[in-house]
Amino acid sequence: MLEARGSAAQPDGIGVYTRELERALRAQGIVVRRIGAPPRVGTRLVRSREASLSFPLPLTYLAAAASVLHAPMPLAGAVEREIDVYHATDHMVPRLARTPVVATMHDAIPLAHPEWANPRLRRLKNWMLRDWVQSADAVIAISHAAIPELIEHYRIPGSRIRVVPLGVSASWFERPDDAATARTLAKHALSRGYFLNVGTLQPRKNIGALIDAYERLPQSIRSHRQLVLVGKYGWGAEVLRTRLDSLRSGGRVVWLDYVTHDELLALYAGAGMFVFPSLAEGFGLPMLEAFAMGLRVIASDLPSLVEVGQQHAHFVSARDADAISDAMARLDCASDDENAVKQRRAHAMQFDWGTCAARTADVYRALRR
Repeated sequence: MLEARGSAAQPDGIGVYTRELERALRAQGIVVRRIGAPPRVGTRLVRSREASLSFPLPLTYLAAAASVLHAPMPLAGAVEREIDVYHATDHMVPRLARTPVVATMHDAIPLAHPEWANPRLRRLKNWMLRDWVQSADAVIAISHAAIPELIEHYRIPGSRIRVVPLGVSASWFERPDDAATARTLAKHALSRGYFLNVGTLQPRKNIGALIDAYERLPQSIRSHRQLVLVGKYGWGAEVLRTRLDSLRSGGRVVWLDYVTHDELLALYAGAGMFVFPSLAEGFGLPMLEAFAMGLRVIASDLPSLVEVGQQHAHFVSARDADAISDAMARLDCASDDENAVKQRRAHAMQFDWGTCAARTADVYRALRR
């Protein structure tokens, strides 16, 4: 039996990873038992058809106590009796005495760029995070490009790291019918062909520079291509949120805080291109989802995005709003042939959750030998 941590009701990237990995593991015959997240007082920590456990304290407190004491997590024995391998799919990595622990580290952003994280107890949080990761028996990186930062900031040996890329679910390859797309676009007052960006509003997503780039485009482009931003409000985006609110009335920059999965698929289907100028990414799953939909992609030239996107994206410096704007203008003028669309979709098909799950299970088995 294997265990993976849960995700929120409206999942972000880590939530999508947890959900899709769990589904794929179950499809391959692996029993998965979840620990609820975010843990609350009285939350059931192990949930499945087979078993249910509850503890009086949130898991965060138990893991913190283990870090301070450099000892197994309090009440760890109750968890260990139910599982063979513990897989922490986010940054909460408990210390267990008898059960191997696998930790997926999507990036080292909290340590490498503390200015992009909530400063409240930041130093303590980073110390605990490093301690938790160092206690893991194996660490999964989601790209080769992420490894140097994981080694540098978490201070773990490279021999303990295994690379397992993420996947793209089948729904991204099934474009919604024209009627469904038209209904979603009408609901949000959108015209087909817009520039699209998807991700939580937070400093590292670089949305301010994207808006700057859009506003520098000629009026002739902005008149027929809106800028559509899809993502919930995150920490550190107060100035950005004020700016977005001020732009709402013009109708050319559109921010959609929350949409359903079906609406999101329709928003991708109605877009003209996807623009992803992030300052830091461990993988860049939204870029692959855009490929699966056949979209042209402009992305920042981060090593992880170049690794995942290869020759199928147009890479620019994320810190150069003029370069982003120039790329948007060039793609606006360029035609997009059907062969290029097929190549982007074929590239995205190389990343599937079944392969991700199989390679993850190999990590589990190696620890059980």
